[in-house]
Amino acid sequence: MAFHSPSLLQLYRRGMLVASVVQPDVTSTNHAMYLKRFFVEGLAHASYLFGADGEAAVVDPKRDIEDYLEAAEREGLRIVAIFNSHPHADFASGFRELADRTEAKVYVSQHAPARYDHIDAKDGQKVRIGSLEVELRETPGHSPDSLSFLVRESGQPVAIFTGDLLFVNDVGRPDLRDADEDPSALAGKLYDSLHDKVLTLPDEVKVYPAHGAGSLCGRAISDAPFSLVGQERKLNWAMQIKDRNDFVRQMTANLPDRPAYFSYDVGVNLEGAEPFSALPPLDEMSEEELKHAVQDDAVVLDVRSPAKFGAGHFPGSINIGVGSPSFSTWSGFMVPGEKGIALVVSSAEEAKRARLELARIGFDNVLGYLKAESLSETQKLPQMSADELQATEKNNGPFVLDVRTPTEWKNHHIEGARHVSLASFAWQRPDLPNDRPIAVICGSGYRSSIASSLLMASGYKEIANVSGGMEAYEEASARAPQLG
Repeated sequence: MAFHSPSLLQLYRRGMLVASVVQPDVTSTNHAMYLKRFFVEGLAHASYLFGADGEAAVVDPKRDIEDYLEAAEREGLRIVAIFNSHPHADFASGFRELADRTEAKVYVSQHAPARYDHIDAKDGQKVRIGSLEVELRETPGHSPDSLSFLVRESGQPVAIFTGDLLFVNDVGRPDLRDADEDPSALAGKLYDSLHDKVLTLPDEVKVYPAHGAGSLCGRAISDAPFSLVGQERKLNWAMQIKDRNDFVRQMTANLPDRPAYFSYDVGVNLEGAEPFSALPPLDEMSEEELKHAVQDDAVVLDVRSPAKFGAGHFPGSINIGVGSPSFSTWSGFMVPGEKGIALVVSSAEEAKRARLELARIGFDNVLGYLKAESLSETQKLPQMSADELQATEKNNGPFVLDVRTPTEWKNHHIEGARHVSLASFAWQRPDLPNDRPIAVICGSGYRSSIASSLLMASGYKEIANVSGGMEAYEEASARAPQLG
């Protein structure tokens, strides 16, 4: 399905285009340019294949690259360039394998301390992709070495790939490379890059960012796959902050929690991740081999659902279900990137999926997998229903631990509960009472199962996971008058 830019611009001019509009992944302009967006749920990572007249480029490729090769072959395009907007912190890029497979040149900022074969990109440098001209623009702010890529077709600017500088309805946070530069200084550069390198473009130029809704690289990113420069100038909340000093202040305040793996992935991307296709086969383990792995300091990651984990799991294992799009992010929060990982799964297919999702954040040291049915020694995590929790509240019931975000907690919580966000477990386990059972709750029962497994691994005995979370609790509260 093709999409033509004039109708998008007409909607914008009529005031009808808003940040929540969703457009198809395959788009075109008035001329010959082909563009396809690839989106990884959970990581909310967007990458792009674009080109014309037999040649193509990939922007910010994901770890698994077969999709780009298949799409390029289908469209009769040869991938000749790979554009890295910056050394990403939230995913491991597949540019190294893509370059090896296609002989494409890799472009990264001259200011990035990259340790792989590449071309140092300089501000204003131009690269031909078929009949398209790509101008490389230095746009520091999210990182000191950020680039944006402006595409001209028949001499006219038609699209800009903004990496983590500018999102739909949001901008990149300036604190993820604080080891390289002070966040306040980067926030000032963010302001300058936006106003000098992006907002000076014509209204109808399309904006293609590296992330969508859910990414921790911003605060309030829209789920729309792309935008227009004019739309962002008019509707993006950060673009309404006109004073530079005020912009810096707001960009460095109330930032989301940062997973520990972000620093790890910057290092991975400065080296270039190993080819995903070259990772060794994932073998099935015996229970004895699993125990030996634990003795060698491996982490046991049980990727099954909370209910299956609760019914019986390997003692000391962490439950992060691969069925959720958030699997990679929470694994990156709770597991050090350099650690060996042994998987407990329901099936070999589940192990394969977990392996891919872990590889997407550069966690390649997966030792193998054990099917849960093979476990002889197991521990249970009781699953408490919302009705059971409410029934015990009036009778000195369990201590309730709420592990949702601060915003969720402020919106509504159980009276007398204690709030400790799950993200904070990454650096410190909460100090909880040992003289009462503990019921752990979140929004749906997924995050609370992660927290419960971590508490059990830390030595807490009487733990229960509230299945269904606050959603189920509120439903039970609505039913309560009828039950009386």
